[in-house]
Amino acid sequence: PTIGVAKSYLKIKGIDFNMPENEKGSYSDIVIEEEVYGRALKTRKDVKPIFISCGNHIDLETSHRIVINLINNESRIPIPVRLADLETHILRNELK
Repeated sequence: PTIGVAKSYLKIKGIDFNMPENEKGSYSDIVIEEEVYGRALKTRKDVKPIFISCGNHIDLETSHRIVINLINNESRIPIPVRLADLETHILRNELK
């Protein structure tokens, strides 16, 4: 199974997302032409949402539960994504 997690929204067919309420755990589904493409998810209050989507062999509800359980107090993004993001910054600086 694969889960997509992004820090920014990539418009699909020019459609924007609806901002979820400003509460931890609130979300809004990204619906385009009556099909759910993903979810905008607030992982804590007063932060930008993250965007999740399901890949192979997993549904959006399960993806949501897994992502929520991988969030800690250090970041608004899941731990594996946070670690990859930090490593990318280190490598980028080394390659300059």
